[in-house]
Amino acid sequence: MAKDTVQAPLSEPNTGQLRRLLRQQESVRAVVESISGELELQPLLERILRHACELIGAEHGTIGLVDQERDLVRTAAGYHMPAGEIGAEMSRGVGLAGAVLERGTPVLTRYGDLPHPTQPSLRDHWVIGMPIEWDGRMIGFLGVGCSDKSLGLEQAETLAAFARPAAIAIANARRYQDEQQRSERMALVARVARLVTADLHLDDLLQRAADAIHELLGFPNLAIPLIDPEEPEILVVNVKGGHYKQRIEGEYRIPITVGLMGEAVRTQTTVLVNDVTADPRYLQTPGGLPARAELAVPILLGDRALGVVNVERDEPFSSEDATIVGIIADQLAVAIENARLYASAQQVAVLEERQRLARELHDAVTQHLSTITLIAQTLGPAYERSHAEGEGRARRVIELSQTALDEMRVLLAELRPRKSRRSAAGRAAGGAGGRESDDAPAGSARSRLRRHGLADALRMLAADVSSDGLPIEAELGRYVPRPVAEEEALYRIAQEALSNVVKHAAATRVRLRLTTDPTGTVLSIADDGTGFATSIERTGEHAIQMGGLGLMTMRERATSIGGTVRIDSSAAEGTTVEVVVPHTNGRET
Repeated sequence: MAKDTVQAPLSEPNTGQLRRLLRQQESVRAVVESISGELELQPLLERILRHACELIGAEHGTIGLVDQERDLVRTAAGYHMPAGEIGAEMSRGVGLAGAVLERGTPVLTRYGDLPHPTQPSLRDHWVIGMPIEWDGRMIGFLGVGCSDKSLGLEQAETLAAFARPAAIAIANARRYQDEQQRSERMALVARVARLVTADLHLDDLLQRAADAIHELLGFPNLAIPLIDPEEPEILVVNVKGGHYKQRIEGEYRIPITVGLMGEAVRTQTTVLVNDVTADPRYLQTPGGLPARAELAVPILLGDRALGVVNVERDEPFSSEDATIVGIIADQLAVAIENARLYASAQQVAVLEERQRLARELHDAVTQHLSTITLIAQTLGPAYERSHAEGEGRARRVIELSQTALDEMRVLLAELRPRKSRRSAAGRAAGGAGGRESDDAPAGSARSRLRRHGLADALRMLAADVSSDGLPIEAELGRYVPRPVAEEEALYRIAQEALSNVVKHAAATRVRLRLTTDPTGTVLSIADDGTGFATSIERTGEHAIQMGGLGLMTMRERATSIGGTVRIDSSAAEGTTVEVVVPHTNGRET
């Protein structure tokens, strides 16, 4: 038998061996009970390593995770190891971890006999390297060592028995970590969506976005440079997050002809590099700390690049990281344009357009994101109750995410001047209530209205809300179609009212009615929730503004089509929102 490879005994165990195996199993069982309740990955790895060393009497050890894309082991925790071990990366054949990765089997040897040892001070120590395997592949590595030859086959067998439940614990912790990351990412998208509609100075808005990205996603180095409108070949870095916020003061400027950020702007594509030392395009940020991986996502508005969301860290970035930063960059594109319009607006038409975009973002995107966040927060408990329930909620999150992205694409497309003119012409052509075809994404509200009409679109909206747990009773059979622009306003009002019920009313049932009578069209949403009390006339301007942006946008939408909104609510007696649009409203039909 080779001296550095562990093999199972071939003979049948005798009585002494059986007793030893029983003691080993009892010790492993006690340790497994200790680690089974830990769901946070880093504390779990540290606990696994400490217990493993104590279990077999090892003096020191490391535990690492396998990076499948880069085919190496990265040390995640150490136990009485020399400085600099944490974060070390071992490729195949390098060190004890690399030897196990290369062979795929346990290794028992003197450390100095390894082909490529990495710790000269441990050269005469005896070590055991154990693969941690899950679902048929190596996901981690557990290595322990001792200054004398007290580590042998018996300790290796005990470590192998311990590695199996450790793999289960690591897999569970990773699933828990993935669920946390999804929840944090949806919370980030929702927070940035709220910033988009806020009346903030551009730098303040971007700084809040940078702080949110750092806080929720944990990227240590972050910057959001923008292209100088006066010098389109220059990126201006004012907004920093994480370590950059503390280490880099003031403004600095870099040409778009250099660096990975410049590459993202020039090509208008995402640039992801997980080993910047091997990429000649890499340019270290002046005053910043060096990092191994960099992700640069361009902020695009139509066919224009406005800037970059740039993040750096030592751990590799994944395609999921690029996707979530891309969504944030899309939202920031609208935010930047809105903020600049707000700062330079001199005409009423420009201000009205900005307000319209804010309403569309609030009603078309933020409501979906809020629902996604609520569902995402219940995914873990849902999976615990039933795999089918968890899968159903996960599918619902995917559906809502796609709808939100479709709505965002519609808004971004409308910001292009040619698209805006074409859309305006289409709305004018459809003023008589026709259902002309358009190129809106299938999941967007506009597509629903143009394909199905208001009554069926509201029926689908009610079904969506009902599927999320709030029963909706819909009465839509006595409605006469109106022009498309008016139907879109009524749909958005209903969408906002139902969202408010879900988020605030604690209702058990909602009644949605849409009718046409000799005087006009009436839309009402009544719930049996907690309601709210006001000491002023509920139909007044101030009462509506007290409800925040949502109720204010209801009033603005109703006014834009010649209608009125009435809010009837009292504490513990529910709320009714009623919109009345007369047949004769002073507009061409």
